[in-house]
Amino acid sequence: MSPPRGYDPKPPPGMPAGGKRAPKFSGPATTLTYKIQTAIVAELRQGSTKRMAAALAGTTEARLQNWLRRGREAIESGKRSRYTEFVVEVERAQAEFQKSRVKDALDSISDKTMDGRGARWFLAVTAPKDFTIPREPATPAGNGHGPLFEVITPDEARAKLDEKLATFIAKHLKAQAARDVPPEPALEDGDGD
Repeated sequence: MSPPRGYDPKPPPGMPAGGKRAPKFSGPATTLTYKIQTAIVAELRQGSTKRMAAALAGTTEARLQNWLRRGREAIESGKRSRYTEFVVEVERAQAEFQKSRVKDALDSISDKTMDGRGARWFLAVTAPKDFTIPREPATPAGNGHGPLFEVITPDEARAKLDEKLATFIAKHLKAQAARDVPPEPALEDGDGD
């Protein structure tokens, strides 16, 4: 059986046995270093998502978002730190990649041999506020007579049903009474015929 991970039976000379913790072998990086920052920015510049860039740099998306949040808070308070520089670099990298996709889409307009649908789709998905046409509101259904249905409470539904039932019964009784009225006897002329 092999010794546990990180266990060295012979400590280096000058170090007390058990005086140093075993090195950590796994887990995401939690500190924003220059190496991690440049790796994330390089991946974003090539079009990776934040999640992919974080994973390739050896950290998590949650940690990346935390660093970006800290940088934005520092920018709002007027401070300058590694996190503010990180926010600026991340946004610049994303803008550079987006600009290259815009260039591809524009080139595909003038060059008919290129298919720019992929670039336009990517822009529409990643920045919908900037690269999609807002949809017009749908025309009301029901042939212009208002909506086909409306949301009401159960009490409102009961009141409307009672009202419609009362109207129906009144009309029905009026029609029934008109049918049941006996015909008036014909007036006789004085001829006796």
